[in-house]
Order: sequence, then C-alpha cells, then structure tokens
Amino acid sequence: MRKRTGVLSRGVATKAAVALTLTAALCVGNAAGGTAAGAQDQASEVEEHLTEATKNSGGDLDLVNTIRTYSCDAVEDPDFYDRTSAERHDTKVPLTRVFDDLWYVGTQYVGQYILRTETGGFVLFDTQNNAAEVAEYTMPSLRTLGLGDKHPLEAVFVSHGHGDHDGGANQLRAEFGPDLDIYIGSADAPGKAYDPELIDSGIAEPQEMTVGGTTIVVQSIPGHTPGALNFLIPVSQGKERHLMLLGGRQGHPRGVEAAKGYLTGTERTYRLVDEYDADGSILTHPTSDGSLVRMQAIDRAGTRSPNPFVIGEDRTLRAAAIWRGCAAAWLASVDPATDVPVWRVVSLEIEQPEARAKTVTAQLETGWGSPDTEPGWGVVAGQTVTFGVTGSRDICTAVTDDTGVATCTLDRGLRPGQEVTASFEGSSNAESVDLPANSTLRVAAR
Repeated sequence: MRKRTGVLSRGVATKAAVALTLTAALCVGNAAGGTAAGAQDQASEVEEHLTEATKNSGGDLDLVNTIRTYSCDAVEDPDFYDRTSAERHDTKVPLTRVFDDLWYVGTQYVGQYILRTETGGFVLFDTQNNAAEVAEYTMPSLRTLGLGDKHPLEAVFVSHGHGDHDGGANQLRAEFGPDLDIYIGSADAPGKAYDPELIDSGIAEPQEMTVGGTTIVVQSIPGHTPGALNFLIPVSQGKERHLMLLGGRQGHPRGVEAAKGYLTGTERTYRLVDEYDADGSILTHPTSDGSLVRMQAIDRAGTRSPNPFVIGEDRTLRAAAIWRGCAAAWLASVDPATDVPVWRVVSLEIEQPEARAKTVTAQLETGWGSPDTEPGWGVVAGQTVTFGVTGSRDICTAVTDDTGVATCTLDRGLRPGQEVTASFEGSSNAESVDLPANSTLRVAAR
C-alpha cells in the first residue's frame, strides 16, 4: 500500500443554492428543555457543520447530490431514508459487475459485494438480510461466478452487526461449514450464533489482512454500531488497479455517546482515505453514496470503461470530509453542549511553472470555489507552504499573503520535465481545522 502523494484539486467554481433545513435540530434542542437562546446556539452549530459539508464538496455537484444529500439527511430530512426504503427493499439488483473482480447483488436497499481474490477464490462483504436472500442471491451468484474446489469461498467480512448485514451469516455457516472464516468487529460479536472470527474493535489503526493473496485493509469505526468497520478493497479495471472504500456513510446513531463515536469514525475514515489513496467508495446500502447510480450508469452505457466508481483520490477525500461534516451536524443536533471545530478541505494550486523560471507560486483556498467570500471560508492567509523540486535539493518556504498566495524564489532555474511540489501541513484552532494538502505540477517545455 502506498502513502498519499496526490493533488487536492480545485473543485467546480459554479455556486448552487443548497437549502439547509434546521427544523430537526431546533426540535431536539427544545425537547431537551433548552432555552430559546440555547436552541438558537444549537441551531447555529448545526448550520455551521451543514455548511462545512457543502463547502467541502468544492462546488462538485455530483458529490453534493450523492454524498452530501444522503449523508446529511438525518439532520435535514429525518424521514427521507425510511420514506423511500420500502420501494428500494422491493427492487432487486441482479448480479452486477462493477469492476473486473467485484460484483454487487441484492436489492436497491441493501446487498453484498463479491470480490474475486488473487488466487481465484471469493470474499463476501456482508451476508444479505436472511437465509432466504442467501438462497435467492448469494448462492446462485457464487455458482455463476464459478464457485467450486478451484474457486472456493475464502472468507466473509461483516461491516457491522445489524441484521440486514449479517442476517444471512447462519445460512452461510450451514452451507460452508465451520472452516469458513466470518469476520466481524468484536464489539458486535456478542450473541452471534455463527461463531465469527473477531476483529478487535479497540484498535483504531488500520489493520491489513491477506485472504487468497489479496490484501484487505480493515479499520474499526465504532458509532453506527459499537463494532462497525471500514474496508479498503483492491480492485481491477483492465490494467488499472484501484482501491475502493467500503464504509463511509452509515445511519446516524441516536445516543449522544454513539454520535460522538460516529464522528470519530468519520475522522478515522478521512485519514484512512488519505493514507492509502483510496479513489472511490462503495456501500452495501447502495443508494447511500451513489453506488446504485453508478451501477445504473454502467448498465446504460454497457461498459465499465471509464468506470464511474473511480472518482479519484481528491474527490474521495472530499467525500470523506463531507461525511465528517454531516456527522458533526448530527452530533450538534442531538447534543446541545457539543462544540467541535469545523473541518475545511484546502485546495493548493500551483501556478504552472515554466522552464528557467526561479519563482514558484501556489494559492491556498477553502470553500465552494474561487472566490468564496463567506466568512470563515475562501483564501487561507498567513500559512506556510513548502516547495520542492525533483532532482534538486532546492527547498523553499513562503507564507501566504492576504490573497492566499505563497511565492518562493529558488536558487536555480527550473528545467523542462522537473516536477514542482507544494505542500501545506495544515493548521488548527478552537474553531476550525484546515486540512493538509499537497500538489505537484510538471515544468512546461521551452
């Protein structure tokens, strides 16, 4: 697995109106017996984080219409998910190939992914709702894909212990016997009759597990349930390799402590995406992150090239920041005493460097797009940017001016083909966190 060196690109600069409904937050504040002023403060905190979720899209309307809409719905439209669930429960999704080695099967509400390993076997992510769905979806799909002695089911990973995700585990145990490894977060394991293998819910750091020659990254994110997990799944599209996050948005828990845990989980998710360069996301509730829309796009186009699930490292990182903003808004809506900083994705854009030039410049910005003039967003002044040049020991630092621009003078002129890298280590105070960013551009030819 490689460390992140990607570019935080500038988002779409066209501003769109996004309605932020705060009725739910106000009702929670009043139900808790708060004063009118307390409810107003609470609503302000909720709105700050809803704005955070919107701004961190960088003006990317696809992220707004998928990740942002479905991740903040618990605050803005609490009945939305349940209101539309019945139809999705009843709408089947046949075995659908989303990558060369990854398939989805189930319903529009919930299902499972089937990953083919390097050795030709299979790994399941989630187990369907119940035994009947294992018989209807899982077993026919595995047989279609070649299940047998040369292509065995090698493991099952359960994202969390709710019945719509592990309801079919007992049937899988009956089908495949005691030697099948079924993994679950240890905090969700009590009472599970299928005798799962445990992934320690007390370990915050990512853990790498190899099954059938394929390395899967697992991370504990207690919140939605005490044992909820993230996964990073390696997949192929032709000659290209990608890393999909299975996790991200889940239903927001109602208790204050669980909501705090959920927020922590989204922050872990952001760091996981950043560390491993994930360039897309999938979810076994496929409407919750745009997975269903992307499957439908593959079906309409009749091709997976280009693959709509591959949205790039920068956009996946923005998606993770949106999940975090929605989680912070949810915590503020259930806990009037909450006061957590706003996270801001920072765009770091280098001006195209020319051959022989000794001056390099880059601009730091946050928000919807350039220029974002809302208080707390826009250009980032007074912060240090470090510049480096490949094949050179020339390192230069500069502080951004009141337009967010950092300008550095190098010792030597740039050569064609060299790469200029700019990096910002991030900064924080009690009110906000500006997230780290880096960017690289190649010097233009003469």
